[in-house]
Amino acid sequence: MNAIARLKMASLGDALVRRFPPLYLAYRRELAAFDASDASSRLALQQRLVDRTLAAAASLPGYSANKGKPFDAYPLLTKEMLRATPDDYRSPSGLLTATAATSGSSGIPLAIKRSFASVVFEQAAIDHVVALAGGDFRSDRIAVLRGEAIKDPSDRTPPYWRVERGGRIMNFSVAHLNAETAETFFTALKDFAPGVIWAYPSALDMLAACMEQKGWRLDVPVVLTSSEVLTDELRARAGQLFGACVADYYGQAERVSFAYALKASTYRFMPAYGRVELQPVGNEGDGRFRIISTNLRNAAQPLVRYDTGDIAIARAALDAQGAAEVALGIKPFARIEGRESEYLIAPDGSRLIGMNHIPRSIDGLLQMQLRQTDPDRVLVLAVAERSEDETLKAAIAAKVAQRLPQTMRVEIRFCEAIARDKSGKMPLVVREPGLCAPG
Repeated sequence: MNAIARLKMASLGDALVRRFPPLYLAYRRELAAFDASDASSRLALQQRLVDRTLAAAASLPGYSANKGKPFDAYPLLTKEMLRATPDDYRSPSGLLTATAATSGSSGIPLAIKRSFASVVFEQAAIDHVVALAGGDFRSDRIAVLRGEAIKDPSDRTPPYWRVERGGRIMNFSVAHLNAETAETFFTALKDFAPGVIWAYPSALDMLAACMEQKGWRLDVPVVLTSSEVLTDELRARAGQLFGACVADYYGQAERVSFAYALKASTYRFMPAYGRVELQPVGNEGDGRFRIISTNLRNAAQPLVRYDTGDIAIARAALDAQGAAEVALGIKPFARIEGRESEYLIAPDGSRLIGMNHIPRSIDGLLQMQLRQTDPDRVLVLAVAERSEDETLKAAIAAKVAQRLPQTMRVEIRFCEAIARDKSGKMPLVVREPGLCAPG
């Protein structure tokens, strides 16, 4: 076990690692300085960080052919390249580094190496967003509804949470949240009186649906979401139910870029975190841009011009200057498109995107997951607000039919809860192994 992992296990892990005072405080000041800077100043500040990343990359085999070349001459680094030869992009030194792995939501699991500085900067970035929303992630009471395994899913007796950090954190078992346990969850939340709810959107959606059904409200100043797509509809519902500023942030396990939004359709990239390039996708004027990013804080694994596989959706058509301003966080963009894993594959090999539109505005539906079990078959798992009925089933079938070709068979199955993956997330789309789009 490396040094960072040992420190994280200690009771003072937050202070000793994620908020190590000399680095953390400097990073918080740096983030504030970037926010206060205009475009030219941001470029200058960012360029110094880019130069440092390129210097760290110069000695690594994966970049040997590019040594001494200008930044734009570096070819794109893909997930496939990184997975095939990971050591070519890693520093040989393991001192004060942490290891991690992606969950494979992109279809390509990756092993990641992070420097001590990158761990601290990640926390500083999240804390910065919470502060902008009006909270303090260092001192507020925090209710966590994310993916940690708190207790055996088969154990259906309360409590469904664990109190941590001297009573400041209440970590809930999302796997136990359903219509029957909702009152127990809500009572615990009310008694705990958190200043921040930190949740996966899918968990927030279930909690919100149960609260709406019962007519419950709870005052919580900040709701923070990440790791899954937060819809504008869910953002609005959460804002009303909790009277909260709902903040959402986007990032990746590779830690190459970061964006956040305090209001719907106002995401901003954080230029102190990563250098973003936006490459147009599809027809000109569509406003869809592939996110290419270079990390600026991780000397243990510098990733230069890394293809995240994610798509940013602009609020309006952008020319080159406009795209550059979005990449620098000067101008906002609308959202991150549902991760590219959120597509089905038609029998002819076409990618069927826009699956995140299916669950919207279906009365009586709490949650949904689309499981492609065969090239021509999709199983729809649905959690009903009350009990399943033919009207709800017909509404689901109609929405699904709008997105799938007639060559695909659809089965709708109601269940009490939808199983989460090993990381605790509940993806909207799951494709069985072997169901991959053509290269």
